[in-house]
Amino acid sequence: MKHASPQPFEKAFPQTNHPDLPPSAASLINNRVITVEEAEQLIADSLETLPSETVSIEDALGRVLRETLRADRNAPPFNRSTFDGIALSYAAIEQGRSAFPITGTAFAGSPRLSLDDSNACVEIMTGAPLPDQADCVVKVEDLDIVDGTARIREGTPLDRGHGVHPEASDCQAGQVLLEPGCQLTAKELSIAASIGKAELLVSQIPRISIFTTGDELVPIAAQPLPHQIRRSNDLALDSALASTGYVQTRRFHILDDLKETESVIASILEQSDIIILAGGISKGKRDFLPEALETAGVSKSFQWVAQRPGKPLWFGDYTINDRKSYVFALPGNPVSCFTCLHRYVLPALDQLCGLPARAPQYAKLKSEFQFKPPITLFLPVLIEYDANGQTWAEPLPFNTSGDYISVARTQGFIELPQNETQFVSGSAHRFRPWQT
Repeated sequence: MKHASPQPFEKAFPQTNHPDLPPSAASLINNRVITVEEAEQLIADSLETLPSETVSIEDALGRVLRETLRADRNAPPFNRSTFDGIALSYAAIEQGRSAFPITGTAFAGSPRLSLDDSNACVEIMTGAPLPDQADCVVKVEDLDIVDGTARIREGTPLDRGHGVHPEASDCQAGQVLLEPGCQLTAKELSIAASIGKAELLVSQIPRISIFTTGDELVPIAAQPLPHQIRRSNDLALDSALASTGYVQTRRFHILDDLKETESVIASILEQSDIIILAGGISKGKRDFLPEALETAGVSKSFQWVAQRPGKPLWFGDYTINDRKSYVFALPGNPVSCFTCLHRYVLPALDQLCGLPARAPQYAKLKSEFQFKPPITLFLPVLIEYDANGQTWAEPLPFNTSGDYISVARTQGFIELPQNETQFVSGSAHRFRPWQT
């Protein structure tokens, strides 16, 4: 089924002054508009990994490891039983023996016993060290134990090594278990604990400051006047960051005043690794952020990107005391703001912390879609999964970049490249889920 964009969506963002030229050519003419790929590369080239710090293992959940973790000994450190039963020498079974007197009991956490009589057995518990000279464990469910003698039931399948978790079969002493750059979840912390790492070297948590701008914005609990709206961008940004593990955030609001904007920006730069600004970055008469950032000494990398939504996207950096801060000034419209956070800011935060790039996800278009302007489109989609494991994306175009209500129905967006206009059903494209 053909799925063309509604007219308001096409009109929401006018084309550049050079509609017949690709964005890269237009950028050579006006030195203003760059491609999505150029913006992504400029950001990546600017970023420097945050310093590291040592924290207790209890405080390391979600942090990024900055050291190599090696096994301090073999794992398991001894041949261990994988279930309750008896430990014996398999050679006795090969000789036709099925009844074994019990000469002792091996418990988990107790020193290793010795099987001195090859025709006898040792009762053993799960996790206990296998006795010397024993090489087979028989489950208690396969035994009849009467008067201190264990008899193996007929037909029980056994062989040498049965029921034994061999020493060093998981890893050997000195083997690398975790590399720098991994995010520490419960699995990784379990490994760290098993090798005695009570403290871990990790990336510092990025300090993030979130700003909204505009006289028209009022607090959530306020009753807005007819010309005002409630503030929501900062909460949406903060929540998305927190759901991704970036919780060291502060939120501010700046009125449309140049001196206040300059004062707040200058004071916050020294206290932040990342500043995220929502609004005030375009060409409006009260869009003071570009001037305030320049006054504060922030070096601008770019301000305009050939994308929809989010053409006004400002990025720059600032160095103080040999440590860089980074500024992302996102568009004020909610859809643009939220989309640019996911497309640029979240990947940048991962890189700052030393995380490798996340594996890309892809989804197939469920219906045909047309988009004519020669720019990259970030298209909100409804995601469906079929019985064959395929991921399908149903386009749900927004009316304008302020249409956050319709976008709330979607699970993320697909990225449609600028060099195409017709996107056929079944074509696969990069999918980025919302962090909510």
